[in-house]
Amino acid sequence: MRYASPAVGIAFILIALAACAGQGENGRLDAERGASIYAESCQTCHGEAATGKQAAPNTPTHGPEGHTWHHADGQLVQIIFGRLDFPGRTMPSFEGTLSEQDAFDVLAYLKSNWPAEQRQFQAEVSDNWQKLRDANQ
Repeated sequence: MRYASPAVGIAFILIALAACAGQGENGRLDAERGASIYAESCQTCHGEAATGKQAAPNTPTHGPEGHTWHHADGQLVQIIFGRLDFPGRTMPSFEGTLSEQDAFDVLAYLKSNWPAEQRQFQAEVSDNWQKLRDANQ
């Protein structure tokens, strides 16, 4: 009987972790639903999700050319709900307007526009964020 190499096993684990990272309240993400929420709540300022076209001046864009993929899911959700303050913040809080599931669905939509390397990097960052959060609770 022939067994798969350890590299295959590690690759499988990494893919499974990436798939689980940042899941919403119900454990399922809906990028299509996220696209609708983004169009209604985010696009006016941040522009088209994939390109950033028509973004308001000095507003971060969320496509592959933007910086969003450098941040953990947990950090992005904190920003969406106004729980993470930083100098120059102009984004309104969506606390009480969007649910956590809404936020995670929007993130799933944003990620659908990123290349695989960016999604993998962002999944690792999200995993590290969660480990830090768990260690400090």
